[in-house]
Amino acid sequence: MSDAQSISSKPLSVVLVDDSRVVLTQLEELIGSIDDVEVVGTANDGASAIRVIREVQPDLAILDIVMPGMDGLAALRLINANFSHTRVAMLSSLAGAASKAEEAFRLGAIQVISKPFERSILEALFETEREHRSAEGGGE
Repeated sequence: MSDAQSISSKPLSVVLVDDSRVVLTQLEELIGSIDDVEVVGTANDGASAIRVIREVQPDLAILDIVMPGMDGLAALRLINANFSHTRVAMLSSLAGAASKAEEAFRLGAIQVISKPFERSILEALFETEREHRSAEGGGE
């Protein structure tokens, strides 16, 4: 097996960030049932997310947009500026939150996922990220 094959066969590493413990638990359980994806950390606000991402260097972070303290958009700015290896998808539960979603995309989010989230949406996101990682030579 080549190094590129070895790297691309590693599970996609994901950090989950949401101020709701219920949402984090739901996401962890759902992602735990998806092959080749591993939750490597969780956080409940943007500042904690930055610490976790610095520590574990995940492939992907999934952040809630609206959180107390440092919100998801502020965290997205810091992640993009400091952790180029980690790509970011955002979660949104706000009806009519188009302006927040537009800002998230403008700041570099790869996707905005509406709550309640669906397994098929997450599976498609993870497949896209696997393809991205493969195209980038494993992201190394």
